[in-house]
Amino acid sequence: MDRPTGTGTRPHAHDPAPAPRRAASPAYRPPPHPLGGAARAAGGLALLVVPVAALVLAYVLPTFRTVQLSRLEHFGTFGDSDTVGPANYDDLLAGGAFAGGLARLAGPILVSVLIGAVLAPLLARLLHRSGPGGRAAARIAAAALAVTFAPTALTVAWIADRALSGREPGVYDWAGLLAGVVLGLGVLAGLAAQRGAAADRPAAAPLAVAALSALALVAAGLQTFAYGSVGRVPQDAPPPVVQIYDALYVGRDVGTAAAASVLLMAVLAGLGLAAAVLFLLSRIRIDVVPGPDDPARARPAAFTGGIALLVLAVAAAGVFLLPWVTRLGEGPDGDYDLWFIIRQTWGPPLVTTGVALATAVVGGFAIGALRPFGDASRWLLLLFAPWLFTGSGPLGAANLEAVAAEGEWMVIGTFPPRVWVAIPVLFLFTALFWGLEDRRRAALEAGVGEREARRAFAAGAWPMAALAGLALLLVFGQDAFWQQITWQDMLSTGYMTHALENLDFEHTAVALGYPLPVLAVAAIAAVALAARYLPKVAVKTGRER
Repeated sequence: MDRPTGTGTRPHAHDPAPAPRRAASPAYRPPPHPLGGAARAAGGLALLVVPVAALVLAYVLPTFRTVQLSRLEHFGTFGDSDTVGPANYDDLLAGGAFAGGLARLAGPILVSVLIGAVLAPLLARLLHRSGPGGRAAARIAAAALAVTFAPTALTVAWIADRALSGREPGVYDWAGLLAGVVLGLGVLAGLAAQRGAAADRPAAAPLAVAALSALALVAAGLQTFAYGSVGRVPQDAPPPVVQIYDALYVGRDVGTAAAASVLLMAVLAGLGLAAAVLFLLSRIRIDVVPGPDDPARARPAAFTGGIALLVLAVAAAGVFLLPWVTRLGEGPDGDYDLWFIIRQTWGPPLVTTGVALATAVVGGFAIGALRPFGDASRWLLLLFAPWLFTGSGPLGAANLEAVAAEGEWMVIGTFPPRVWVAIPVLFLFTALFWGLEDRRRAALEAGVGEREARRAFAAGAWPMAALAGLALLLVFGQDAFWQQITWQDMLSTGYMTHALENLDFEHTAVALGYPLPVLAVAAIAAVALAARYLPKVAVKTGRER
């Protein structure tokens, strides 16, 4: 049957499931799901039970418990303290400690936002015009940067380097140690947004991605955790998570720690809701376009300028790697079992990664593919939005109580990070499955078989799952707050915590903070995905037309 000529995106020549030409109408909807409306809604809601249950266990109940703990008296234990009402909040706010800690982070946060939400998107825009060669080099370099920067191992090396040079590390150094991650992820996200930009709205997708990056970087910056045991932290107004750690673990003051946590979570909830509303209103979705990268967009001047700026950016970020690279051969003093340390350090985060990733994928499929409420299904993400940017620090008091003996702070054993659903990954997979489902339905409308369409859906999804799993493992493995709050000795999670507590300038043990076998596997996987999969990924906004 003939179809009218429209203004839809021209499919790639190698696309096995070409999108049909559609009528140029903003009212266009993809063809219906093969399941009936009632079956689709029931299936989506049934699957959604999994991430919602994980949300309640990992975030909602700990948040309520944190509010309860915030009413305990100073220097009280978890179970037998009297309540003092809002007195802990009054002390934090009247004394200016909490506000001062936030203000102290303004500079480092601004630096991170400039790198990740301004410079990285601009660099991505230039590199997008440089042709397939320039984009490939940018993706590989950005992926390598993102997985190479390991804050805990880098911190030990950076502290040793600063101490030997006579300058102790400060708050700006903690932000600098994340520069490679921020730049690398910013460039990768920017290239995907440029690839998905619509011809009539070329700035919409890049601006939406940059704005979301800025909100995420602000939230991450507010949860900056510095190592007070070996680094100089401002005592008059330390960062909020440092206040939580000091009150909870050092000062045995559960009430103050919980009150600071509640105040910080309120700020993070506002940022999470703002990001979710932006995500929903911009209708962000991720498409995976089969076939090689588009060869028709090469501009020699852009290639030369883009590669030159990429080299400068990588070199600037690489400065923070030098103290670590020059100490890669430094193990601890005495004998040690490398594989035992790898199992103890990376085993527990691997457990959390498996659970959190699977839960997020199930939720993303329920919302993005099954769409139980049709086009309005995206708004289900608002259930998760208040905790979108909440890390382990603000929930530290409740989570520590959950693993400690009654009335005690100390824990015995190794505990995985208590994150049973990765909410940012849930948002990511909602966008991905939304785009893949649109493509699958369009393929069916074009006459492609159901089996082939499903195969294309799976081919577009599993590499992103691998990439997200790698990212989660690195994040959980570098969760310095949780490692320090539950750390007992070398037999517990996080060898770098032992190195931080027993700093030896001749035997820094940085080789064990990010062991070469782990680094090699992460780097090879990231570079392979950057070279083979990410060139097909496009972030789009607005309605599919």
